[in-house]
Amino acid sequence: MKVLLSLACAAAIVAAPASAADLLGTAAPLTLPATQGPLAYEVGSNWYVRGDLGVSFDRAPSVSFSNIALPTLGAIGAPFTVGNGANWTTTNFTGGAGFGYRWNDWLRFDATWDYRTGPGGSRQAAVVCPYGLTGVSSPAGVPLGFLYDTTNTCNASASVRQYDNAFLANTYFDVGTYYGFTPYLGGGLGLNMNTLTANVNYNETANGQPYAVNLTAVGPFPPVWVNTQGQALAPQPNVTFAQQFWNRSIRTTTWSMAWALAAGVGYKITPSMTLDVGYRYLNSGTVSTLLNPQTGATIRQTNASHQIRVGVLYYIQ
Repeated sequence: MKVLLSLACAAAIVAAPASAADLLGTAAPLTLPATQGPLAYEVGSNWYVRGDLGVSFDRAPSVSFSNIALPTLGAIGAPFTVGNGANWTTTNFTGGAGFGYRWNDWLRFDATWDYRTGPGGSRQAAVVCPYGLTGVSSPAGVPLGFLYDTTNTCNASASVRQYDNAFLANTYFDVGTYYGFTPYLGGGLGLNMNTLTANVNYNETANGQPYAVNLTAVGPFPPVWVNTQGQALAPQPNVTFAQQFWNRSIRTTTWSMAWALAAGVGYKITPSMTLDVGYRYLNSGTVSTLLNPQTGATIRQTNASHQIRVGVLYYIQ
C-alpha cells in the first residue's frame, strides 16, 4: 500500500509542472500577429485642371500710311493725320484652360492655353492720291515733270480684326492661407500666336469712288513729281507712274515670345475645388504688319494686355 501511495505521489509531482505550463499557456504553439499590408498612398492628388474667363484691356494698334501721307512741308492740306474709327475697341474677351501640379504647400506649376480677342475696328486718314497727270514745263517750254497736286486726296480706311493664342508655362508661389483665402504671386513664359485679318481701302474724296487711276507717264514729260514751280520733290512720293489700285485684303499669323506676371487669391470651395480670382499682365511684344508696300499702309500692334480673370482649379482625386 505504501508503495502504491509513493508511486501516485511521484506521478502527481511529475504531472504538476506540465499542468501548470498548460495553464499558463507557455506550452501552446507560438502564434505571430498577422502581417500588415503595404501602406496605400494616394497617387495624383496634387494634379489639377483649370479653366479661366476674364476681360482684357489692350492698347489699340496704330495705323500709318507713311509713304503717301507725307506731302512736302508747306503743301496744301499738310500734315495729314490719322484718326480713330468709331468702333476701335480696346476691351476684349479672354479665356483659357490648363493643367498643373502642386509641388507643396507653397509652390505649384501649370501649363496653360489662353485665347484672347484683340483690338479691332477701323482707322481713317486723308492721303494724297493724284487723280491724273498734269505736265509742268519751264517758262521756256522745257518739260519738267508731273504736278504732285496735294489737293487730290483719298479717304483711306483700314479695318482690322485680330485674336491671340498664348501658350505659357507658369509658376506660382502661395504665400499662406488666411481665413480660407490663399494669396499668390506668379509668372509665366511661352509663345503667342497673333492672327490678324485686315482690309485697307482708298476712295477719292471728290467722288467717293475707289481709287484706280492710270498714271502711266506719256509724252515728253519725264516721270518725275514736281511742285507748281516745276521743282522736283525730294524725296519723291511713293506713287509710281503706272496703273494704281491700292485696296488690299490680308490675313497673317505671327509668332512671338510671351511672358506674364500674375497676382491673385484662391479660395477653397471644396477639398477638390478652388476658386481663383486674379490679375495678369501678358506681354507678347510688338507686331508690325505691312498692308500695302506701295502706299506704306502699316498696322503696328503693341501686344500688352492687362487682364482680370476668374477661374476654377479642380484637383484630381
